[in-house]
Amino acid sequence: MTRMRSNMLLFVVCVAALLCAPCAAQTINAKQIDDKTIRVTVPGRFETDFTKRKGFGHTWYDLKHDPEKIHNLAPVDDENGFFWIKNGPGPERPAGGRSWYANPAKAVRLVEANPVRARVRLKGVHMCYGKPWKKMEWPELGFELTWTIYPTGHVFGDYTLVADQPVKLHHFLAIIKSTGHWGPLGTGVGKGEIHPASEAGDGVKPSGRKPCAWVLQHSNGPTHFTDILMVFQDGKYGGTYWNMGYRDRDYRTGLNILAMFPDKAVPAGGMHIPVMFRIAEDMSDVKTAALHANAYRAPGKLTVTQGKVVTDDAGDYDGDGYNESEGCYVLRSTPVGVAFTLPGAKTPRMTPAFKILDWKGEAPKAVVLGAPDLALGTHFNATVTDGVLVVQILSDVSEDASLAIKQGQTRVSAPLQRENGDMLLLRSSTAYGMNGITRLPSRQPRKGRKYLMRMPLNAWRMQ
Repeated sequence: MTRMRSNMLLFVVCVAALLCAPCAAQTINAKQIDDKTIRVTVPGRFETDFTKRKGFGHTWYDLKHDPEKIHNLAPVDDENGFFWIKNGPGPERPAGGRSWYANPAKAVRLVEANPVRARVRLKGVHMCYGKPWKKMEWPELGFELTWTIYPTGHVFGDYTLVADQPVKLHHFLAIIKSTGHWGPLGTGVGKGEIHPASEAGDGVKPSGRKPCAWVLQHSNGPTHFTDILMVFQDGKYGGTYWNMGYRDRDYRTGLNILAMFPDKAVPAGGMHIPVMFRIAEDMSDVKTAALHANAYRAPGKLTVTQGKVVTDDAGDYDGDGYNESEGCYVLRSTPVGVAFTLPGAKTPRMTPAFKILDWKGEAPKAVVLGAPDLALGTHFNATVTDGVLVVQILSDVSEDASLAIKQGQTRVSAPLQRENGDMLLLRSSTAYGMNGITRLPSRQPRKGRKYLMRMPLNAWRMQ
């Protein structure tokens, strides 16, 4: 009995410490420096610039491992940033094999800035070789790129092709383009630390036999630890520019997405291409990268018991209640808030975000996630602007979890829940020192995990 009481006390102390200990603030700061530059910073995590000249990823610094900002992970040349688009008019090959890029932009604007996320919009026309001269314009094919950035390193893009009339295409490539310094032909510190991967496997180039929805560049140090994932919301494609570096200028890993276009043409009126990047340090294996890709491509549907799913939000192009352009589920609140079940058992939800319309008052200080209360600023971020509440859970949810977000509530309590004798074990996330919830069968702890103790109670997890 004495030993049981000691174990219970240890469990309570550990849970209390985890819930009360101050975690690193996962807030994001965005500022329009001038009419050419927007700077987005997550203190202790990353800093990046969006510019007219190079678009998304003019610069990117890993502030955790490079606080002095010595190593810029973005490509060196002014052609483009991380998101390199290469396309060309068809059906015949353009003269000289030329390509047009989705940059430089004619305008860049900060459209949303709060502690939960930032949104940046770039507009322009595709330019031959990314040159800023009038004669290099492709006036028949414009673009609008809106990026939504979260402090967890998720960057969701709405790449809109603007065309009044159908535009025939000869080629259309989308490529992660990063610094060449960490590539095989780079020079100096960090040479050869970056490696390619895809949905088909580590080092495996996508092909007609193995089409893929995503590609990855990953590094495990000792100088660079950043991984860069690019995922298309729809379709699978062959690879291009695979494991290719140009001296110390850039490193390339891409997909040939021409199959995305019916009849190899952009339709009259244009089209939207949702895409997700995630730039972090915890995706150095294909399995982990796939978790983030699958969560984006198959968001599932919320089961709502209070409030209503919104299926016509701008950016939700398949009407499923998940805005793939902003990376968030969208609901409409009742006067007392919302309650719903998030499907995470089959496909884990990686730091999920929610946009809740018709919100009255301030952001909630606590959220119920089928376990002890989540605390604002530690376990989730939240902000309200013009009646729209945006919430991001700073954990991965790997169960079908019930959530309740109440209007005007500063503290909520959730009953301990058990289903079929399952237990929840205390475990922590590795990526950002954040917490997550998982459900494990009783008497069957996962191999390779160390648990504080096994108890049939809902609790935070620790690994």
